[in-house]
Amino acid sequence: MPTPPTRRAAAQERSLEPPRRLRALAAALLCAAGCRERLESIDLPSIGLPGLDPPGASAPAAPASAAPRAPSAPRAAGTASAAPRAAAPATRPECDELPSEEEERRAQLPPLTALGKAVPTEPWAPPPYEVLPGVTLPAKIAAKVEQIDQGYARRTREHLVITSGTRDANRQARAMFTKLRLGEDLLQLYRNKAAVQEIKKAYQANSRKPPEQVVSAMEAVIQDQIDRGIYVSAHLRKGAVDVRNRTMSPKEKRAFLESTAEVGGVLVLEETTPAHYHLQID
Repeated sequence: MPTPPTRRAAAQERSLEPPRRLRALAAALLCAAGCRERLESIDLPSIGLPGLDPPGASAPAAPASAAPRAPSAPRAAGTASAAPRAAAPATRPECDELPSEEEERRAQLPPLTALGKAVPTEPWAPPPYEVLPGVTLPAKIAAKVEQIDQGYARRTREHLVITSGTRDANRQARAMFTKLRLGEDLLQLYRNKAAVQEIKKAYQANSRKPPEQVVSAMEAVIQDQIDRGIYVSAHLRKGAVDVRNRTMSPKEKRAFLESTAEVGGVLVLEETTPAHYHLQID
């Protein structure tokens, strides 16, 4: 025999009572602890709690004499005397991030097989710092980065993450090919517009060819520019290294700057898009 509607509704109401009580208890505890901002995530039952307005209730109007306080200015990450400041050259070099492997696949570019790493002549151990895939560092530069990392680890017990290093013309051509295929405006990214136009011209003249051939044509232009002393990217110069800093606290940033100053021969630029330290190592 089917349950009458009134009994069925009453049974459903009783089944909802424990969750409602639990939510009410959680709201009361949060309210007592001063965590009012977390109450928005709780589906509160329609009951009254001391000091708690029901959802949707409007806040009481502020007195006419109570003027809104102006927000205070954000505090600086550190004082000027706390750490050596990063040197700023007269002209800032371009510091373009390499596309990810996923972006290169979307650009239909075959995987990079030869990274140009020298075969070690003695047993080799990976450095304590992290190097992202596809990033290579010349031996002398890697040694200096390791010295910086040692000082940083001594101060913070953490290690650096190297996101980009010195590139050859082929790696730069692959990066610019990928960016063009994915619709990025290189004229907005690089300051040397004439150098970019030369590279784009090679890309457009060979656009109907397979990706590898387009990259080869762009590589030839970039290498010719390097031979003429023109560097469309700072990473075509020897000694360019990018260090991730978006996960660093102000204290860790200060420790990093102190470590680079301790090693010497390193120009540090703090870039914001994306956030990282760009190093130019002698």
